[in-house]
Amino acid sequence: MGDRGSSKLRTVRLALTCAALTGYAVLAPAGSAMAQQGSLLDQAERLANRGEVREARQALTRWESDFGESAPLDQQARAWFLAGRLAEKGDEAELSYLRVIVEGSTTPYADDALLRLAQYKHAEGEFAKVVEYLGRLRRDYPTSEHGPEALLWISRAARELGDVHRACAAAEQGLAELAPSDTLLERSFREVRSACGSAERTFTVQVAAFRDQAAAQSLARELLIAGYDAWVLSSDGDDPIHRVRVGRGLLEAEAQALIERLVGEGHSPFLVSQPERIGG
Repeated sequence: MGDRGSSKLRTVRLALTCAALTGYAVLAPAGSAMAQQGSLLDQAERLANRGEVREARQALTRWESDFGESAPLDQQARAWFLAGRLAEKGDEAELSYLRVIVEGSTTPYADDALLRLAQYKHAEGEFAKVVEYLGRLRRDYPTSEHGPEALLWISRAARELGDVHRACAAAEQGLAELAPSDTLLERSFREVRSACGSAERTFTVQVAAFRDQAAAQSLARELLIAGYDAWVLSSDGDDPIHRVRVGRGLLEAEAQALIERLVGEGHSPFLVSQPERIGG
């Protein structure tokens, strides 16, 4: 092959090499960006797991600034979930977990978000919400690894609501689903189940009922300030009534004594029989 042929061959090879490099230059940034997205979220999660909350928030803020709007849904759901874990206030955590549950319901983080949100509601005393959220976890994510733990929290919330049958049934189901190595959950379930045989009829005292939730909450606050164990029971439906009650799980004599005290303070209370509850 002459000089002209060799020169032409070199030109073709150079063109092919440049084309390959150009294609790599187009593809590499996309792959690099995806890797960087995951790397920042990995960093935020590692820092959160080590308790370095401020640094974790900084890493998450960088991710949100650089990738938040363009990231795939599973990455966004992971970021919302981390934001819930790292939130300084309960309502901020709740909003982040709700976003995972609603917008990221098909991602691997939705069942965990439901569990954490239910645990937050339990701490806030919203036991009906605990049962609602974890019932959804059990229904929508039947293969979730959090299924047995959800049953434990359902059992605890049902106990607080005075629903002995639900509490005991959840404990039994949880024991049936547990992995043999999960001794901590097993012990918790057995504690609940051991009390199922000692159910006792208990009472609470209703002080007033309102259609206006704010009015019910206002009275409950007044009673709390006065030293009563006051709470609001709200009903859902077409005609919601918000009932202000005092005391949970009282024996009848205790409830009657409480009624006398409330009557002396100008209220018109009456006795309400609660369902059987676990223990005393």
